[in-house]
Amino acid sequence: MTATRRLAAILAADVAGYSRLMGTDEEGTHERLKAHLAQLVDPKITDHRGRIVKNTGDGMLAEFPSVVDATRCAIELQRGMVEREREVPDERRIRFRIGINLGDVIVEPEDIFGDGVNIAARLQALAQPGTVCISQTVYDQVKNKLDLDYLPLGAQRVKNIAEPVRAYGIGLSGAPPRRRRGHGPLVAAGAAAVVVTGGLVAWAYYAGAGHELFVLGAASKPVEVASLAAPAHLTGRPSVAVLPFQNLSGDVGQDFFSDGITEDVITALGHFSNLLVVARSASFQFKSQKLAPADIGRRLDARYLLEGSVRRAAERVRVTAELSEAATGRNVWSQSYDGEVNDIFGVQEDIARRVVGAAAVKLTRFERERAFGKPTNSLVAYEYVLRGREVFSHATRESNHEAQGMFQRAIDLDPSYSAAYSALGLSLIEAVTSGWTEFIADDIGRAEALAQKALSLDPASTAAYHLLAVVDLDRGRLDLALDQTDRALEINPSDAESYTTRGSILVWAGRAAEALPWLEGALRFDRADARASLFLGMAYYLLHRYGEVVEPIDRAFVGNLGRNTQLLGRPVLAAAYAELNRPQDAERERAAAIRLSPFLDAERFAGQFGTQEARDQMLEGLKKAGFR
Repeated sequence: MTATRRLAAILAADVAGYSRLMGTDEEGTHERLKAHLAQLVDPKITDHRGRIVKNTGDGMLAEFPSVVDATRCAIELQRGMVEREREVPDERRIRFRIGINLGDVIVEPEDIFGDGVNIAARLQALAQPGTVCISQTVYDQVKNKLDLDYLPLGAQRVKNIAEPVRAYGIGLSGAPPRRRRGHGPLVAAGAAAVVVTGGLVAWAYYAGAGHELFVLGAASKPVEVASLAAPAHLTGRPSVAVLPFQNLSGDVGQDFFSDGITEDVITALGHFSNLLVVARSASFQFKSQKLAPADIGRRLDARYLLEGSVRRAAERVRVTAELSEAATGRNVWSQSYDGEVNDIFGVQEDIARRVVGAAAVKLTRFERERAFGKPTNSLVAYEYVLRGREVFSHATRESNHEAQGMFQRAIDLDPSYSAAYSALGLSLIEAVTSGWTEFIADDIGRAEALAQKALSLDPASTAAYHLLAVVDLDRGRLDLALDQTDRALEINPSDAESYTTRGSILVWAGRAAEALPWLEGALRFDRADARASLFLGMAYYLLHRYGEVVEPIDRAFVGNLGRNTQLLGRPVLAAAYAELNRPQDAERERAAAIRLSPFLDAERFAGQFGTQEARDQMLEGLKKAGFR
């Protein structure tokens, strides 16, 4: 007998922390849940043309004829639960996690089965309490029909599903506004005023010469990644360079702290799609230099400069920050903060918010919420991550091992600190690519697990998506690697590393024309980006623009003389010189490549590219250069 099948929108829900709630107040939890199901859940599902397939004690499975109906129902359920549980103490509140998928299901009288149901259940497990998590297929159907906040969560690997599932979280903009936590002892004069009227939030910033008002729409859309690298988009965004904050503590051992604050402010600013933030690697080259603002602005192609200082004494900290126009040196905004070290996250948030205001950038709530947030409750864990980043930047086997220990210590101190997991994973990948580990497959697998853990703690972690992209690239999963960079760029449109990574993936895929704007865009953030220069030269080669290959690859060698850079750059340079009929130069580069890798094989090197055309072109040039 043939099974009955149909396409359905599947809604899976459960109660977050149900066992804990029952352990705290068994009778009260049971009675309130029963009342919620009878008075809210059942009527809402009926109102939206759905049917409950089955109840599971602390959850349920329902199906709908339309994903729009299912999504509307889910949003109304979550809003209804906020109202119904408002008077209940926070630790005892019943909160649903809801997942929605569109898929083909096998229908039986009292149940439904199939991957469509399984994916809905996995999405429900990914959802944060009180929110809704939907699949890509649902998002495609509802994004233009329901005006909601959609937060991209990237490609998620879920249990018993072969292919990764791309997921989106839905913010409940109609829910009562959350109170923003204050900054404690830190006092910031002239703080931004918040006005909530008719679902719109207006932020008024004092910006030196006058007041500027920015309106945040009630519902905003994610960044369109495809257009980010377009030259017009890059040149049209106000640009800001955050110069390294000076350490005035009288102890050079505290440089890590002032550098870490600088880096975190750069990251926070990078989340705004209408602002272009110069890469850390570019701005940090001016750490010890005394140049006029106009010179720095010209070298970094930045309209604004943010400078500052940090003075730390025991548990007290004083941070000053000043935003100026690079061309004129005119002060746009300045502020001093005094308080406890533990309030440093509030300082970073306020600096980022005021810089954006002064730069005349229109904000959206989607961008604001993902930009700000306290990364950890443990200042000690935060400091371990900052110290680990500083040690990691030395790029030696010993420093890599030391950094791994610091990142692991941060995880031990705060197991919910997302950034520590990403940092540890990136250090493992660095060890793999640099040949510092014998356990290549194990370390790559561990790095992937760390990235997934980081995303489970913070779905808006750019570093975690970047880490997954590198893992997927190493495993030859180019399409999935591109998807991960897209997610990172949706979260941080000024993430120069993601520009470079996306460009390099497209080069390996044999799609050099598509790679160009991304690699050129990466160099807009940091002209000295060695990796972007290297892959730009490779892209030129694949586009038969042999005369343009030499300059960017030579520039890459100046910026990074590491073995990996030369292993890629020398053979491509040799092939380019051969195509330009410069045999002596070609032989010089071939000999340098062979010294690095005596068994370098032309077919194997060319075979790394994703299209036959790219492989044939590279192989032809390598053979002309004398490789075998």
